[in-house]
Amino acid sequence: MNKTASRVMDILSLFATVNEPISVSTVSQELSAPKSSIYEILETMVIKGFLEFDENVKKYKPGIKLFEVGTSYLNNTDLIKDTRPYLEKLVKLTGETSFLAVPSKEEIIYLDKVEGLSSIRTTASLGTRLPMYLTGLGKAILAAYPDEMVTEITRDIKFKPVNDNSINSFNSLMENISQTRKRGYAVDNREREEDVYCIAAPIYDHLNQPIAAISVAGLVTRMQEENAKEYSVHLINAAMELSRRFGYKVHQLY
Repeated sequence: MNKTASRVMDILSLFATVNEPISVSTVSQELSAPKSSIYEILETMVIKGFLEFDENVKKYKPGIKLFEVGTSYLNNTDLIKDTRPYLEKLVKLTGETSFLAVPSKEEIIYLDKVEGLSSIRTTASLGTRLPMYLTGLGKAILAAYPDEMVTEITRDIKFKPVNDNSINSFNSLMENISQTRKRGYAVDNREREEDVYCIAAPIYDHLNQPIAAISVAGLVTRMQEENAKEYSVHLINAAMELSRRFGYKVHQLY
C-alpha cells in the first residue's frame, strides 16, 4: 500500500465526518502522522482543488473537486436512479418531502431528496450524516436488523438526546424498534427537528439485507396521525416495490 495515497484517503475520510474547517494540527493528531508531511499533502490538495484554505480561521475545508467527485458518484449510482421516481411519486401522493438514505455503521447518509409542495426546514441536506437512533430513516433500517446486530452497531454509542422527544437510551431504542416492526414503518415524531414529523421504511436487496430507507417528512401540524397512516400505505408500497427491484422475495418489510 502506498503510504502517501493511503494518507490522502484518510484525510478525505476525515473531512467526510466533520461539518467544519479543520486545522493541520487536528488532521495530524487524528491520523497520528507528522504535522510537516500532513501539511504538504493538504497544500497539494488545495492546489488540486480538493480542499480550500480559509484564511480567516487558518483551517482547511472541502473544495469544489470533492463536490464534483461526489456528484459523479451520485449520478452513477443505480440506487439513486432507481429510487428517484418513487420519491417523486411519494411527493405527488402526499405533498410532503421525501428522502433517501443509506446506512454507514451507526449512522445514515442522506443521498437524495425531493421537495414537497410546502418545503420543510431541515438540517438534513444531501451528504449529511446523522446517528441512526435520531432519525426515522435510521430507525427503519435498525428495525430491519436482528436484535444482535442492533446491539453490536450501538455498542459504543453515547445517546445524546436533542430534545425531550429524542431516544435517550438503548432500552428506549429497542422499545421503539419493536413498535416499528409491529407498525410496519418507523416514526420520527419531533425527535430531532422540533416541528418535523417523519415516517420511514427500509429497502432490501436480494440477500434480504436492508440497503437503504426512504421517508416522507413534513411539519407536524400537517402530518397528523390520520395523514401519517394514509401516507404510510404509499410509503410501504414504494419500499416494497423498490425492494423487489433489488431482488427481495419476502412479502413484507418486517
